[in-house]
Amino acid sequence: MDHLLTAQVKKKAFDLGVDLIGVGNIERWANAPLLMSPRGLMPTAKSVVVCAIHHTDAMIEIGGENSPHEQGTYVYQLFMNSHLDFLSYTLGRFLEDRGYRAVPITASNIWRYREYKGLTSTFAPDMSHIYASVAAGLTEMGYSGIAMSPEYGPRNRFVSIITDAPLVPDPLLPGNTVCDRCGMCIKHCVIDAFRQEVNGEVALEIEGNRYSFANKNLWRCAWSEHFGLDCELEVPAKVTEPVILERMKEVGLRGGTMGCCIKFCLPKDRRSWDKSYSSAPIRKKSVQPARPAPDRGVQMRMISQCLEFGADRVVVQSLVDWKGADLKPLLPDAKSIVMVAVNPPAKGDSATRDKHSELGGMMSYTMNKCCFYTASDLEKLGYSGAPYNMGGLKKEPGKSAIESVRDTFKAMLTNPNAIAGFVLTSAELTPADVSSSYAPLPPSLDLTDTLREKALEFGADVVGIASAERVTKAVNSIKADMDGERVLNAKETGRLWLGSTADITEEKRQVHTPEDHLPNAKSVVVIGIRIPKQSVENMGRHGAEAIGPYTFAQYESRNLLRLAALRLQKVMQGWGINCVAVDDLANTGSYSSNPRGPQANIFANRIAAVCAGLGTITKGGFVNNPTYGPNMRYLAIVTDKELREDQLAELYALRSKCEGCSRCVDACSVKAFKGETTVDVDGHALKFNIVEQARCDWAIRYALVAEEGLKWSGNNTNILPPENITPEALSDAVAKRDPILRIRPCTAEMCTMACPYTRTQTE
Repeated sequence: MDHLLTAQVKKKAFDLGVDLIGVGNIERWANAPLLMSPRGLMPTAKSVVVCAIHHTDAMIEIGGENSPHEQGTYVYQLFMNSHLDFLSYTLGRFLEDRGYRAVPITASNIWRYREYKGLTSTFAPDMSHIYASVAAGLTEMGYSGIAMSPEYGPRNRFVSIITDAPLVPDPLLPGNTVCDRCGMCIKHCVIDAFRQEVNGEVALEIEGNRYSFANKNLWRCAWSEHFGLDCELEVPAKVTEPVILERMKEVGLRGGTMGCCIKFCLPKDRRSWDKSYSSAPIRKKSVQPARPAPDRGVQMRMISQCLEFGADRVVVQSLVDWKGADLKPLLPDAKSIVMVAVNPPAKGDSATRDKHSELGGMMSYTMNKCCFYTASDLEKLGYSGAPYNMGGLKKEPGKSAIESVRDTFKAMLTNPNAIAGFVLTSAELTPADVSSSYAPLPPSLDLTDTLREKALEFGADVVGIASAERVTKAVNSIKADMDGERVLNAKETGRLWLGSTADITEEKRQVHTPEDHLPNAKSVVVIGIRIPKQSVENMGRHGAEAIGPYTFAQYESRNLLRLAALRLQKVMQGWGINCVAVDDLANTGSYSSNPRGPQANIFANRIAAVCAGLGTITKGGFVNNPTYGPNMRYLAIVTDKELREDQLAELYALRSKCEGCSRCVDACSVKAFKGETTVDVDGHALKFNIVEQARCDWAIRYALVAEEGLKWSGNNTNILPPENITPEALSDAVAKRDPILRIRPCTAEMCTMACPYTRTQTE
């Protein structure tokens, strides 16, 4: 076992914002079904790292007060999940950089709703973070089936990383020591999940410790929290999938719900009550502030941290001076408000908006990160902290309070497209108003080198730079073969969970050059984020037959690219440089279906990446990077500033395995490859196969073919395309998708999976 590496992993995790971290040795999963076990996902696994972020107490104690559907501050659980995804992916790459393999697991997606082969569990993830937190010594199981830590009870969210690193395991908590069976979860469950449809108890057995909990019907548990049905209406005595779908047809959806099993649960020694503050128990904090106002350095650090995260403006006000509606319904002991805004980068003039990066999600993530950690840090000092976005409450008096903050901040903002949130706290903070700004780049620093360093600092694995001229010439060399191709766009119009219908439109592909995205373009900066090798290597293989880790990597790599692009664009524009971020500069790629929404596929930004020296293009049309192979995703930033161009990679040597090989073409289940084109990169002619986009999209973008990854999530949708794909044919096929599983489709480009550059080929 490696004590130093274990310490480094934990230090890295704490630097990234975790509250708890533990390690479990792989033997602790000996009794887990192979389809949900670390060894099923990674046969060589030795350790599982489990990280936890604590909900701020106000999120639990104030959230859901008027109704479980009135979540308010509790909606910040969504940010927690996003940040846990970031943590998992970042720690996985951290371990890879030290020579070990790692499989990061997403925080929240459910991959198999129904029984799959020998797996009888419903709502089955690839691996349970709840069970993993027990096996890593962080928690024990409460009667509710939720993991409870001694410090926070169930007020945690977890994520895990599987690795072959020989890490030091943490000691287990003894069973039945945190949960005292107080019965609060039973009493307050609005859907009666602990009195109806409970079949005794089940237990985890780990190293002689027994952790028992209620054997619930998970379909009942998911009634409102997962499927969004009204929990304040009568719930049937027996809940099944057909019952849920039928009720949806009758009454529709109400929206997300806060679980009362979380709200009313705390360990006995942490439990106190103040009914004037909350209907839920109040967690006894380990620290009590000595005075109403924190030390000056606390507020300085808070504001500095927000700006470093990417905030553009931070405003602190005392509620003594507040002119709007009463904010006490949002936090009864509130004394101050901290408002945070994140501006979008300037879009610049453009002849097209096609494939420009949508950065709104990363703006929201940045704003939420600022608010959450401001609240969390204040809570660690003994103050209360409730993070809010500008929605989440529809009933009075919370509705008016939220609107008051929104109107106040809106009047203060200089950018109408800014994304804003706020924190209420019991700390008496000093009024402040701080905005970000940038000085010109010092003449002592080289612009090209500094941009490269910034891109790596913001999370990129690789950075390459090409002249706009080089990219334009390469794009023009393939334009005749790809411009004008027919593309079918399906916009979903069906009711959530009930069925699938779509409006189909047809367009002609327009192949773009850098100048189409930015007039007077001079350079293209290409950044890349890798997909963990083991997530690719084991996809659909071994005992777990899992696609989840790969699907997670598909969207998280894109998230990290957009986050890096958001920060890099702002820095560049702060230096007076005009630029625009593009998901697919040449527009020769498409999208892959994904539980987190469509993601730019493996072909996106391939021409720009090759021109920027980051690899060569293979016979299958994807980029082979010298270090990470095809397991990269790329984003391009077009700028009107001249930068030093990088040398090209070993273009022919990096595609030597393509000679005489047709594995990528043969692996396509829908026979989408239709012929060759040749891209000219600085006089180097590189032939590659192109696809019929409507046929490729049928399988990957619209998730209609089981062999393209769907089957491993238990999705039996399998509709092969006709010879002639018409809008009518696509519309009919979309309507036949599984009504439940179409919501979170998992696909993989099996052409890339067949490539020996991508992963080991065993057949």
